Amino acid sequence: MEKVGNIILDDTHYPGEDLYSDGAVEDYILELVQTYSQEEYPGVIAREQDWAVMYHLAHERENILSWYPFAPGAKVLEVGSGCGAVTGAAAASAETVTCIDLSKKRSMVNAVRHKDSSNIKICLGNFQDVERDLDKDFDYATLIGVFEYGKGYIGGEKPYHGFLTTVMEHIRPGGKLLLAIENKFGLKYWAGCREDHVGTYFEGLEGYTRTEGVRTFSRPELIRIMEECGYKSYKFYYPYPDYKFPTAIYSDEYLPGMGELNQNICNFDRDRLVLMDEGKVYGQILKDGLFPLYSNSFFVEITKETGGDCLADAGQTAEEKVLYAKYSSGRGRKFSIQTRISSGECGRLFYKTAEYPEGQEHISRIAKAGKMLEEQWKEKSVFCPNQCTLSEARVYFEYLTGTTLEEKLDSLLEQGKIQAAVSKIKSIIHEILEQGNMEFSKTPEFQEVFGDISVPEKLQAVMTADIDLIFSNILVDKEGNYHVLDYEWTFFFPVPVEFIAYRALRYYLEAASKRKLLKEELNFYEYAGITPDRMKIYNTMENSFQKFISGNSVSVGTLYRTMGKRAFPLGELLAEKDQRRMQIYLNYGQGFSEENSYFVDHGYQEKIHCGIEVPKEVKSMWIDPALRACILKDVRLFWQDHTPAVFTTTGFEMEKNCYLFDNSDPKIIIEEIPEGMERIEISYQISILEEETAALLMDKVNTKGRMKKKVRGLLKG
Repeated sequence: MEKVGNIILDDTHYPGEDLYSDGAVEDYILELVQTYSQEEYPGVIAREQDWAVMYHLAHERENILSWYPFAPGAKVLEVGSGCGAVTGAAAASAETVTCIDLSKKRSMVNAVRHKDSSNIKICLGNFQDVERDLDKDFDYATLIGVFEYGKGYIGGEKPYHGFLTTVMEHIRPGGKLLLAIENKFGLKYWAGCREDHVGTYFEGLEGYTRTEGVRTFSRPELIRIMEECGYKSYKFYYPYPDYKFPTAIYSDEYLPGMGELNQNICNFDRDRLVLMDEGKVYGQILKDGLFPLYSNSFFVEITKETGGDCLADAGQTAEEKVLYAKYSSGRGRKFSIQTRISSGECGRLFYKTAEYPEGQEHISRIAKAGKMLEEQWKEKSVFCPNQCTLSEARVYFEYLTGTTLEEKLDSLLEQGKIQAAVSKIKSIIHEILEQGNMEFSKTPEFQEVFGDISVPEKLQAVMTADIDLIFSNILVDKEGNYHVLDYEWTFFFPVPVEFIAYRALRYYLEAASKRKLLKEELNFYEYAGITPDRMKIYNTMENSFQKFISGNSVSVGTLYRTMGKRAFPLGELLAEKDQRRMQIYLNYGQGFSEENSYFVDHGYQEKIHCGIEVPKEVKSMWIDPALRACILKDVRLFWQDHTPAVFTTTGFEMEKNCYLFDNSDPKIIIEEIPEGMERIEISYQISILEEETAALLMDKVNTKGRMKKKVRGLLKG
């Protein structure tokens, strides 16, 4: 036994060495959690810019469990707890959490980061060894990113059946197993993402024909495994974009709306292809009711039935069953909230709750905003705030049905009714601008949120300002009334109404390429009186506002822009393949020409090695390694007798045998073919560059030197 803070590490079944490890990075992560508090992790992740650090320490990992309504006094078993990415979410709601992990190093990370928790115990060792001594009355067990490794845990002809059955033996009748796993038929894999576990394209789609030891499953496969094991009471949820960093949790009773699934390029771990517009494809999938088959991940709640009437339903109480949860990712702690839709005896409930104690003031302000907006709009506005009530640290909203203004406008576009869409946007912008009831004055409160900006005189403003009056927040009911669903970002100081109109236009017109037709029809910003100069002001205000709500946190989207891996669109990739082709020019004594040239294809290889036949009549030759700016490293040319070939280039020699070419016509020049030489071996490593990047590099290494002038002079000769 070992103790770290309040955490007990039970090493009874620990074999004495870690049988699974990611190496030195785990030592570094342990050092980080020993040095920094959990509140400081977002800053650490932003500074380190490392996938492993982000994967193990990001708060967003807890989103897969923190929405789940664990029953009071719950006893939880976490199988495969690793570095504790989701342990804290379970411990925040449960009475006790028993973790199992075969890595002591990872378990130490878990223990250190949760050392102040008094309800966590960590058992070290292989699951098969540890489970023999485990209790059999857990209310819940979790397999978060673990079930796919069942073959390694269990073995046998049906390892996944065995794994599921063994875990369920430790759950009391009426208890639940919570399982999160990738969908092998997830849209992202069809669209060009690599399989998460083995890093190859289409491996899961093709049935793991080249992989041992890991499997993910489609929805029908998971259902088949569960039912063959005798478990027929289960419920599927759909984490989006996946279970690792979910920003939303959907269910069969609350599926995504059109246009919601627009955060699809989020590959932090590996480069990917972009074979389609996933947002548009999701739109078709949703129309045809196929989302459960193509969701990138699953979260499955499996109930252990009693054989008769089920005991008290652990987690999903009679009063509430969560149907949907959405997270405010990337905000500071005082603004981090969850939005949930649940069902109960009185129908559906729609509410917001703070993720941290610091956020309770923000929740209270939302309730205040509802009352003040209702008073402000009741006289002359078409807008009506959704009714809300503050109760037990939650703000509840009336659950309304209808279609969002965003959906209505998109529907008009799909029907080709451009003018109708234009007219509707104009009417809404007019209504927003009509809210102005005072002259804008810059207050200290305004400057705290939007910065100390210079604004034009006599701007119209509104004192109770819902700046998030965007089209997706406006619900149109059957009677055509405009209900404002969400008024979280309402401020109680003067804000220019033009800025509110600017945000409404920006978050609709700039969010999808299909809306380009509207921008071609009318300059809506100009219609709203927003000049180019004012646009700059409002852009600055928006940036300041985003910094205000993010605080010290860094959103996943921001991190992706700085540390995400490359995403290669198919069209650009095919064009690049053509530009990567090697072109050989042969001079038979009449000079070089396209007629006496040919291409050698190397696909997307970075390390090139090939042999080129040289006809006897050839006097000299050019070798174009690509039709793009590039860097060639370790350049070597040898004749068939292994003697080095003498060559020059049109590039700058950055170091020995390493050349930078700053344009789309790089050349290796062999001015004379030695007698008897009929074959040349060429090898190098190539990195393709954008010309702007190449030009910047050339400036840094002083490319106007004599070498460059000399080799270009040779070309003219």
